[in-house]
Amino acid sequence: MADTEQKQSLITPKDITLRAVFGEQRSYFIDIYQREYKWKDEEVRTLLNDVEARFLQYDRPKTHPEDIKQDVFKRFDPYFLNTFLTHNATGNSSIVDGQQRLTTLLLILIKLYQVLKDIEKDSANKGRTFSSQKLEELIFESNDFGGVARFKIFNENRDDAFRALVEGRVVEAKDETRRRIKENFALISEYFDSFLKGRDGLWDLAKTTYYITYLLDRISIVEIRIERQDNVAMIFEVVNDRGLGLKPYEILKGKLIGGLPERQKEEANKTWTELQEKYFNAELRNTTEKSVDLDTFFRGFFRAKFADTETEYERLESDYHYEMYRNDKIRTFFGEFKDRDLLFKRITKDLKYFADLYLTLRVGYDNESVIFNKLLDQNQQYLLILSSIRLDDPAKKEKIEGIARKFDQMHVILRLLDAYDSNEFQRLIYPLFSMVRGKDITEAVCSFDKQLITTLVSAGVIDEGQHTTAGELFTYERFKGMSNKWLNFSKYVLMRIDRHLASVLNKPSFAGGNLADLENQFNRTGNRRHGMHLEHIYTQHPANRVLFTKDGVFDESGFQQTRNLLGMVLLLKDKHNLSSNDDIYRDKCDTYSKSNLVWNELLVGHLQNVDMRELPEELQLEKIEPTADGVFPKDKVEERQKATYAAIKAIWGFA
Repeated sequence: MADTEQKQSLITPKDITLRAVFGEQRSYFIDIYQREYKWKDEEVRTLLNDVEARFLQYDRPKTHPEDIKQDVFKRFDPYFLNTFLTHNATGNSSIVDGQQRLTTLLLILIKLYQVLKDIEKDSANKGRTFSSQKLEELIFESNDFGGVARFKIFNENRDDAFRALVEGRVVEAKDETRRRIKENFALISEYFDSFLKGRDGLWDLAKTTYYITYLLDRISIVEIRIERQDNVAMIFEVVNDRGLGLKPYEILKGKLIGGLPERQKEEANKTWTELQEKYFNAELRNTTEKSVDLDTFFRGFFRAKFADTETEYERLESDYHYEMYRNDKIRTFFGEFKDRDLLFKRITKDLKYFADLYLTLRVGYDNESVIFNKLLDQNQQYLLILSSIRLDDPAKKEKIEGIARKFDQMHVILRLLDAYDSNEFQRLIYPLFSMVRGKDITEAVCSFDKQLITTLVSAGVIDEGQHTTAGELFTYERFKGMSNKWLNFSKYVLMRIDRHLASVLNKPSFAGGNLADLENQFNRTGNRRHGMHLEHIYTQHPANRVLFTKDGVFDESGFQQTRNLLGMVLLLKDKHNLSSNDDIYRDKCDTYSKSNLVWNELLVGHLQNVDMRELPEELQLEKIEPTADGVFPKDKVEERQKATYAAIKAIWGFA
């Protein structure tokens, strides 16, 4: 008995018709948990089709409105449209869960209201049906002057969209909710324009009357009223953990905001909503990811700030909103989720600061090193930057540059020394989160050197105790085997070389210019005509193959190894490499000299002497002439490899 009484004190279920739902004297407020409207056409069509399937089970013999109403009540069975959860507080009914369905039903009522208005003004429609005034009373509360005071499903963030629909204006789709309202209303309008019209193109008044009566008086929905404020967040989480489609960040929102006092709740929600809109409108360009949302941020944030091991990192993947309760560090950060003032600060200060920072890093073009890493999809840089930066960090700019630059150096060195494996590289990153977390930039930089040296020792590239910094690693003997093993990486290194030379010489280059253009030109997939493409100096031309033939035997292995040395590949733009794909070196030189790439021009002696004097001594290279047979001289391969090493050292050989 005591258990029953306790359950009854938590929730009170009640089934009510749609007429009763929308006929309430007060509006339903969209609660803090359910701010976004996200139903797509599939869900809307399912709802329309469900109602239609049951409606069409019955014939419709009556034509007079009163007779139709009695006929519906007598013969049409009720149909239940699931549930919605509400909580009454300070005289208002808040929708805790179910606003997707209720918002869609409001859109349906607005369309039917427009249908009735159209019927009333067109004299060609003979007969009687519902008054548009009756639906108007269900859609919104009017003020003393007949204007819209408040919609029955109310949220100030979508009020302007509903007003636009009622007044026949275009909805401005400036966030996801408004876009869904606009798209779904267009679908609903198209549906009823077909479903309620006869073959003559006029509205079928009897069918319209039957349908509206059935919708309002035979469709029911179960309201579950949550009686106690302190149970709202818990019940919301349980309901939405049963497959109703909320994203983790939406459930997290309920956990963090649901227990706050009203004033703090509204302010925290404002912060959260602004972040949602920023992320919704964010555009990711030239990446393997199509979009970035708050889940992407939270997943990264919790890992950056609280993951110290690979296990902790993996646990904060898809179900981070549950794992945070198991993680002592996260619970402490949020004050065990009981300290309301601390929760409010975490949302409006900490989460806002780092969410803004993360989004800026993902979509901005303010930092060169960040974009360089992005070109190779090295997204762990963002988490390491988040880990190093403190709230309102005065050294934020220096840390962004320093972390991204050292990350790039570490990644490039491992690849050039053939010590890179994607899985092992990820394991190298895990300890770095705690090593750089909250540290000043000098200490953070040292962490990268430590991890790099440890990795190279483990790989047998260097001996233990031989080196302590990345800069000490640079000797030609160690790097002379650099090869074209990864297409995009080779393009990246050559792009960086050209960009560096263009900067030193203050000359134009296809690899120079602003970062947004560079990102687009990098041509990561290699499918675009316009962009950077890789070029082998040694093509498959027979004259090149002769260089690797002795006593009539062609050395295929030696040929492939030589042609894929990093010094023996070049960048070309806009698929110029296709036009010279089978050419020998002599026939390529003109293409290289006109390639708008400084590295290529340097190779064929196209730079002026005055430009050459601006280069460091190791890059003041002599023009390499073709042999009498027109090929690149084999004895100059080593010279080319050394020159490439010198350029790489100038870019990545810093301490």
